[in-house]
Amino acid sequence: MVWADLHVHTAYSDGIHSIEETIRLAKEKGIQAIAITDHDTVFHFEKVKSICQQYGLETIRGVEMSCYDKEVHKKVHIVGLWLNDQPSHVERLCQHTLSCRDHYHRELIQKLNQKGLNISYEEAKQYAPYNIVFKMHLFLAIVHKYPEYNDIHKYRELFMGETSQETDAKMGYIDVKKGIEAIHLDGGVAILAHPCEYQNYSEIEKYVGYGLQGIEISHPSMKEEDYRLTQIYAQKYHLLQSGGSDFHNVQLTPIGNCGLSEQQFMKLKRQANK
Repeated sequence: MVWADLHVHTAYSDGIHSIEETIRLAKEKGIQAIAITDHDTVFHFEKVKSICQQYGLETIRGVEMSCYDKEVHKKVHIVGLWLNDQPSHVERLCQHTLSCRDHYHRELIQKLNQKGLNISYEEAKQYAPYNIVFKMHLFLAIVHKYPEYNDIHKYRELFMGETSQETDAKMGYIDVKKGIEAIHLDGGVAILAHPCEYQNYSEIEKYVGYGLQGIEISHPSMKEEDYRLTQIYAQKYHLLQSGGSDFHNVQLTPIGNCGLSEQQFMKLKRQANK
C-alpha cells in the first residue's frame, strides 16, 4: 500500500484539480503523507498546509523544477522536498521559467490555430486561474471545442512529440546545476524525478557531483527495467529514495498508484532531516 505520494500536481500548475480536491482524493486512497510538487511553483504552500491539516495528512513543502542539461541537450526534472519557509532562491529561478513558458505557449497557440484548432489564450486561461497557461490548459481548451480530442493519445500527439534545442531554449528551463544549488540554499533535498522519461541515467554521476541527493524509485512511467536501474543507482551513489504518482488528472493518472510505503517514507524522512 502507498503511504506517501511525494510527486503530485494541482491546478496551481498543470494539474486540473484544486488543492482541496487533490487532498480529498489522496485521503480517500489512504495516503498519509503528501508533497504537492507543482511545476516551478512554490507560493501556495500555506494553503496546501492548511487543507492537509483539515484532512489529517502530513505534508512536505515541495516543487518540481523544470531543469536542463545543456551539455547533453536533455530536460531534467528535479523535485525539491522539505523546502524552508522562504524558498527565495527556487522562486527566483522558477519565475523566470514561468515567464518564458507563458510566452512560448502564446506562440504555440498560433501553431495550433494553423492546424485548424482555433483556440485563444483567453480560452485556455479559464482553466488556469492561479498561474500561467500550461500545455494541459491548452489541451482542455481544445477538448472543449473539439471533443474528439479527449484522448491521452491526442494529447501526446500534440504536445509530447520530438522537441528541438530552439524550443527548449524558448521554454527558459533552469540550468540543472543551478536548480540543485537553489534547492540546497532553500533547505531542501534535491531528487531526480522520473529519470526514464528524459533518459537521465547516464548523467546521474555528474548530478551527484552537483549535489543531487535522491532519485525517484516509483513513478507511473517506469517499466520493470527502470525499477531495477533506479535501485542500482540509488545504491551506487547512496541516494535517498522517493517517488509518487505524478498526479495531474484523475482521468489520466490515479493519485496514490505510485509512491512509498510507510517504512520507505519514514526512512526517507529520517535521512532527509539529518
